[in-house]
Formats: sequence, structure tokens, C-alpha cells
Amino acid sequence: MRDRKQLRKFLELLMSYDKDVEREIDVAGAVIYRYNEEQKIPEILMIRRAPDDNWPNVWEFPRGKCVMRPKEKIIDCLKREVREETGLTFKVISYLNKYTYVAEKGKRKSTQYNFLCELIPPDQEIKLSKEHSEHKWVTAKGQVDVLAVGEIEDTLNLALERIVVSNV
Repeated sequence: MRDRKQLRKFLELLMSYDKDVEREIDVAGAVIYRYNEEQKIPEILMIRRAPDDNWPNVWEFPRGKCVMRPKEKIIDCLKREVREETGLTFKVISYLNKYTYVAEKGKRKSTQYNFLCELIPPDQEIKLSKEHSEHKWVTAKGQVDVLAVGEIEDTLNLALERIVVSNV
């Protein structure tokens, strides 16, 4: 466990380092949920980055850069990126939160806007792009058994709270 904690601290430090930033971009993130077969508890989709991709083997939400066209709307970016990464269709329920991180060896500062999204229909087959190697449906942040940076854990918890409150 010590190695995991050290790696997590390193990644959090790296994500906050921004003195060499050359450009800033928006990123759209989809926290997609469905209900299990019994319709009693929500499950949230997590996807794992491929071993040969940037941030190898890290679990995350479907997300992507909003750079396809000038002034691409964040919701259009969200739908495009989720379709490219998973092949899924969904309904945007609400805005959740945002966080900022630095990528490309400190050259790019990204602000990720996360949206709570419901998978419709809930029985769709996931078709991962080459950027990701696997997926899982989780009901609590503890089920993500590999590294997830604090912002992802916080967003997952916020989404689970919102889903439970809205369905009481």
C-alpha cells in the first residue's frame, strides 16, 4: 500500500504543477450511472486507461478535450467524447463539479467539467476505444481498486450522493 500512496502523492503533485503552462483547454467528463438489475442501487461507469496510453492503467470517467471546433459547446464535446471512448448514449442530468490539472509535461492546463449522466437505455454494450483497456461499474469509491486521484474520488462520491438524494 505504501507504493500506492507514494504514486498518488506524485500524481497529485504533478497535476498541480503549472509554471510552464503554454495553453489552457476545457475537458468534458461524464459520470455515467445506471441501476443494477434489481433497480436498487446506482452503478457508475469507470474506465481504465490502456497500459500504453498517457496515464497508464489509471481509472477515470469517460472524458475528453473540447478542441474539435472553435467554440465547441461543452455538452456537444461531452457527447462526442463519450461516444468515441465507449459508444454509449446517455441523458445529461446535471452539472457536478470541475477541477483543474496539468498535462503534457506541464505544458497544458486543463479544466475538467463533470456532468452527471444517466445511461439510456441502461443495457447498452460498452465498446471501448484503444485508449482504454477495461471498464467496471462501481457503487462506491472503494471499489476502484487501483489509483484514482483525489478529484476523481471526490466526483464519484458527489455523484453517488446526488443519485441517492434524487431517487429518495
